[in-house]
Amino acid sequence: MRLLKGTDVFTAAGEKIGSISRIVIDAKTRDVTDLVVERGALLSKDEKVIPVGLVDLEKEDRIVLRETNQNVDDFLDYETTHYVPVENAGAPYENVEATYWYPPVNFQMQVPRVGLISEAVPDQVAETETSIPEGRIAISEGARVLSADDKHIGNVEQVIADSESNTVTHFVVGKGFLLKEHKLVPAFWVAHMDEEEIRLSVESSLFDRLPDYNPD
Repeated sequence: MRLLKGTDVFTAAGEKIGSISRIVIDAKTRDVTDLVVERGALLSKDEKVIPVGLVDLEKEDRIVLRETNQNVDDFLDYETTHYVPVENAGAPYENVEATYWYPPVNFQMQVPRVGLISEAVPDQVAETETSIPEGRIAISEGARVLSADDKHIGNVEQVIADSESNTVTHFVVGKGFLLKEHKLVPAFWVAHMDEEEIRLSVESSLFDRLPDYNPD
């Protein structure tokens, strides 16, 4: 089965609920564990994490949610935002060079009392985190692919998995711009991956010797 960003996702009753935005893969087993489904309009988009066991992946052009008592709203949000006190947040001001006001601090100038900077400093900051468990990677379309000799050799365009085991077997990697070439990269070539980058265990010369692949 081929999984790619933008594939439509439907309920068992045939109602479209959104489209795939990310594919969640177990970093050790290479199994597809979840699909991140984007839904909504431009200004009201959200993303839901749907376990792969709850969807039918047999059709190439669409993904269908199996019969379940769960409403789509009941699935976990991919990202959640919460507010924490400034003193408990990460330290965004470390290693920042000191700056000094000019004119000197004893310079006499009338400053309105309303809107002082000290009054505008928030006591809480927003932090965003994903609901993806540790050890799983939410791969996005366009993730950079690097060879063992540290060359950027292309970007992920599709994920191909075994339809029975849900184990990733290959990544379709696009290379170039106008006249793009595609290569079918075996999953066992992957040495490390995160959301935005996949690093291979082979050098770019071996990647270049792969035959061209037609993803259509």
